[in-house]
Amino acid sequence: MGLGLGFFRLVLSIWVIDHHFGWSRTYVEPALVERFGVENFGYLGIGHISVIAFFVLSGYVITWVMNNKYPSNGIGVRAFLMGRFIRIYPLYWAIITIVILVYWFTTAPGEIRPQLEIERIIGDYLLIPYGIIGFFWFFNRYAYGMIDVPAWTLPYDMVFYLIAPWVVMRKGVLAAIIVLELVYVAAVSQLGPQHFDGWHEAYFTTGHATLLAFAVGALAYYYRQVEIPGWAFMLATFGLLYFAFAPYGLTNLYLNHVLVIAVATVLVVALKKRSPLDNLFSELTYSTYLLHLPVYEALLWFGVSYAGIVALVMTYVLSFATVKYFEAPLEAKRAALTRAMLQDAGEAGGAAPLAGSRLVVGGLMVLIIVSAFSNLWQFSQG
Repeated sequence: MGLGLGFFRLVLSIWVIDHHFGWSRTYVEPALVERFGVENFGYLGIGHISVIAFFVLSGYVITWVMNNKYPSNGIGVRAFLMGRFIRIYPLYWAIITIVILVYWFTTAPGEIRPQLEIERIIGDYLLIPYGIIGFFWFFNRYAYGMIDVPAWTLPYDMVFYLIAPWVVMRKGVLAAIIVLELVYVAAVSQLGPQHFDGWHEAYFTTGHATLLAFAVGALAYYYRQVEIPGWAFMLATFGLLYFAFAPYGLTNLYLNHVLVIAVATVLVVALKKRSPLDNLFSELTYSTYLLHLPVYEALLWFGVSYAGIVALVMTYVLSFATVKYFEAPLEAKRAALTRAMLQDAGEAGGAAPLAGSRLVVGGLMVLIIVSAFSNLWQFSQG
């Protein structure tokens, strides 16, 4: 029985849950702060490490999917995007609708209605506009106010899925994106906020941070045959744990971000085993990501004792049920539709080669460069 990327997903999802439930902050952080001093503790934090590693993993997996499951033509792109839509939106819409109803009926109107303005609801349901706006720091307020808070990463996921067919199949494009984003992170490390809250808002929650991680993971797919020595795997594992938990003050926040991407990439390339258990871990990740915080907040509202432990159990019970009764039927329909689309294309003599590469890649490069200069100008103004 092998543990691979699914197990890695499970660990990262538990770290996100820990971050939102506050276990490490409550039971671990005080002792470390007392020992090492608050000024040396926790530049990144456990939840932020998970998000960075998740995007590295996402880039790797999406590139594998594009290279192995879909032809590089119009039919393949439509089948891929349909699959991503079915994977992301139905469950998200179901959960966010329930969350809105629960918040509306369990919270005083003055406390919740500002968050549930019609513009906010529309934006949260659509996701994609947030993913474009999120490259501009000045407008990036959505990440602090999505109705289901952990879902702030989904707008970037959806944007990256939209461009993936034209981007992840071309190593040169991925390398160019990585170079641009490394130049940007070097520049913003000199001009941007150096304290945690400022870094979190000005860089971590923007599209630049997530695109860098995604592009590195995508490029890593093409070097998946590299055998990671045991010592390198252990070093990367301890490195990720160090960034997640240990106090340190050796580097700045922006360099730490790049280092986390590096160690996460080593782990993603090294974890190649698959098993039914590993697949189950992968399937549970998305629902647990969306469900854990609403469940926890509902239990707190009802005054349940040991809300964190109860929420953890409830989250995984609900996730198992969601995978079995909601996601699995949708996946079966998606697979059937994909087979039909690809079969029809084959019977019609194939499909035209994928077009629009220059337009998509050029548009992405413009977005990166324009948003980068806009953000740097804002930082230079103080």
